[in-house]
Amino acid sequence: MLNFTTIDFETANSYRGSPCSVGLVRVRDGKPVEDRHWLIRPPERAGHFDRFNVDLHRITADRVSNAPAWKEILPDIVDFISGDVVVAHNAAFDLGVIRDACVADQLPWPELRFLCSLVLSRRALSLPSYRLPYVVESLGGIHPDQHDALADARAVADVVLRLATNRKASDLAELAGSVDVRFGRIVGGEYRGSVAISSGGGGARRLVQGELNPDADPNGYLYGRVVVFTGTLFSMGRNAARQECAQLGATAEKDVTRRTNVLVVGDINPAVLRPGAELTGKARRAVDLQRAGQEIELMTEDDFLRCLADKPLDELRPTMSGR
Repeated sequence: MLNFTTIDFETANSYRGSPCSVGLVRVRDGKPVEDRHWLIRPPERAGHFDRFNVDLHRITADRVSNAPAWKEILPDIVDFISGDVVVAHNAAFDLGVIRDACVADQLPWPELRFLCSLVLSRRALSLPSYRLPYVVESLGGIHPDQHDALADARAVADVVLRLATNRKASDLAELAGSVDVRFGRIVGGEYRGSVAISSGGGGARRLVQGELNPDADPNGYLYGRVVVFTGTLFSMGRNAARQECAQLGATAEKDVTRRTNVLVVGDINPAVLRPGAELTGKARRAVDLQRAGQEIELMTEDDFLRCLADKPLDELRPTMSGR
């Protein structure tokens, strides 16, 4: 049976362990039956609100001043999940929020089993972008791109249910198995990601290796990929972004070519990345290549930031540029 709980976090700044909002949706027998939404005071060590994040989700320090702190709300989140498999779109980020916030507050990690709907979508579908609104609309649903945790959690449930229908899967294990995706797990203080377990299926990608960070996580979302940037990035300079790619095990190149796996589009309204949208320049070239059969994905700057993995607190305050 299709029983699971979806989750989505918004964060106060670029450190993953700074949750300021969470949305959860419980699904029973293929239908959403209950949901929760909480504002959260992030851990004190990660409590600053960056302009970039506030501009995305409109949650400020004042709005969460009377909200429960992370250490207070975590038991409620775990209680709502109640042993379910947790599904998130880019689970590496959302489960990373839980892990890093617990580290910041010196709390043990909860034990959870989870699945990534972004990985499922990349394996089951062929799209120029795997952003949540794009995937929802490509599957026939509607989702306002507003960085609202509960709206996103509902959208994740919609994606999973539509994918299950398309794949004729009766439960999550059958859905994950149909596209060779494994469940992730946090148990005993150890983390195992929800990733593809073979190079076959609907979303195989050609990996290009270079002289990059030898300690990069091979399970990272950008590991081994060729990344190109276009437009202005608000969170960091272009050179810094290329260095971030190298740390993640990704190769940053100047132009979109047949080697490109990911195009990060800066200075853009995320709503532009929707089915049928008119794009220009590098973005148009990327879409044309995708239509010709190349596996290439368009990301917003926020998507790229969510792929950045595991950095210390004192290195997570990027210089913000004006909009």
